[in-house]
Amino acid sequence: RQISFAIAPKVSDRFRVALMATYDDRNQSDKQIAFGDMVHLLLPERDFTPIQNPYLPGTPLRPNSPVFYGRERLYNFIAENAGGISQRNVLILIGHRRTGKTSALLRLEDRLPSHLLPVYIDCQSLGVLPGMPALFNDISWLIADVLATKNIEIEVPEPEDWLADPTGLFQRKFLPYVRSFLPKDTRLLLVFDEFEAFESLVDDKILPPTFFTFLRHMMQHMEGLGFVFVGTHRLEAMSANYWSVLFNIALYDRIRYLSEDAAIQLITEPVEPNLIYDDLALDKILRVTAGHPYFLQLVCYTVVKRANMLRSGYITISDVNACLDEMLSLGEVHFAYLWQRSSYTERAILTAVAHMMDQDVTFHPEDFSEYLQSYGIHLNPTEVTAALNSLVEREIMREDASGATVQYELHIGLVGLWVAQHKSLSKLHADNPQLEKRPLPQQF
Repeated sequence: RQISFAIAPKVSDRFRVALMATYDDRNQSDKQIAFGDMVHLLLPERDFTPIQNPYLPGTPLRPNSPVFYGRERLYNFIAENAGGISQRNVLILIGHRRTGKTSALLRLEDRLPSHLLPVYIDCQSLGVLPGMPALFNDISWLIADVLATKNIEIEVPEPEDWLADPTGLFQRKFLPYVRSFLPKDTRLLLVFDEFEAFESLVDDKILPPTFFTFLRHMMQHMEGLGFVFVGTHRLEAMSANYWSVLFNIALYDRIRYLSEDAAIQLITEPVEPNLIYDDLALDKILRVTAGHPYFLQLVCYTVVKRANMLRSGYITISDVNACLDEMLSLGEVHFAYLWQRSSYTERAILTAVAHMMDQDVTFHPEDFSEYLQSYGIHLNPTEVTAALNSLVEREIMREDASGATVQYELHIGLVGLWVAQHKSLSKLHADNPQLEKRPLPQQF
């Protein structure tokens, strides 16, 4: 267990720290160990310079944002699998909520080879007007807008022109017309962000079910046209009747959290040289965020805010710890979203691991069950296994299969801190009347 505390020295050059640690182990209680060392204080090399806070938690980063880092593996995957003029691969990119999917997509044009021309389509903005004519009119204007950035001006058919045969006009006339302005080796890449919205549009009868059949037709027969679908669900978790058209022709990739190198760049580079991070502060941020883009932005935003308030150009682990409560408050909506999406068994496991976090070890599934049983919460082992698999798939927990048995630990430390602060075992116990009841300790 790590313990941190602040020291207010009365000298300005150096002093000695002497500490006594008292602890219990398996053999003895109240064991003591003394240790100490010299601390040398370094004077600041320059006056404090106010730092303009560049971080924007919860907002997609625009193409010119100075706080976008990483995603090279994602761009390589798209370039390698959607690159050929005759390739008909359909790509499906899956990422959890607020993992930076949209921010990455908005940079495709700058990160992909020049022969790939991405057209970003926010599916949640479609369907303002019902029907296929309005849909393909909207998509055509998005294509025209991308070409305009290349100094290519094209004419888009008038809204009434789409009424008679919208699919025929789009496939047989508009797309060939667009391609006539492009080099022969250029591949137009339609990138559908939040593609699950199409299912809702069909369910709400804004689009006909035949929309999916037409999509498959274009994927199979249109050369020089590529498709990238980006969302939060794998196809098998959605309506098979609609999305079965993609089952056999799609390649998957997952949009994961940032690598450690990219996360450190995001933390340090936008504020250099006016703000310097201690190594322990960096380690703490990496542990509580796991490289999750939203949580990284949240942490960095609050830390820079604190640095400006204290007029400090150096961040220590104590500064990060001091910001934790504000981070949890600012991220309340997302933490609550993760909790609401969790089953009762998942909530029980999260509550248990949150209250066992200070042990700094990995846990066997039986550890969770035994801990919860001691508070009158009895879970089916099969349900525990399924819940752990779900939490790992959602990247809230992490699986360690390196040993003889599979162990688990919390992946995102901030989630555990929020659960420990806002959820209790007594409340969890009371929420399920089917569980065997027994008295709970007062601290819960």
